[in-house]
Amino acid sequence: MKRIDKIKSYCCIGLFYAVEEAEGGDEVKVKYTRSFRGKSVWYVEVPDGSIGGNLISYCPWCGTKLPKTPYLVQGSEA
Repeated sequence: MKRIDKIKSYCCIGLFYAVEEAEGGDEVKVKYTRSFRGKSVWYVEVPDGSIGGNLISYCPWCGTKLPKTPYLVQGSEA
């Protein structure tokens, strides 16, 4: 899948970058997991390398409610 098509799948470019391209360190990294108490959650990764993060329900950049599934499914890249 081309980068522009991936960007269009997200609510905004800020969240796209935080999920797909952020390297960590000083960059904000947003992740999705299905293993938190049996339900799916989005979270902002803690930058100091410790385990955990801050759970979020809305996009920190545009305020859109986050979906219950990831924007892009792993392995869907062509």
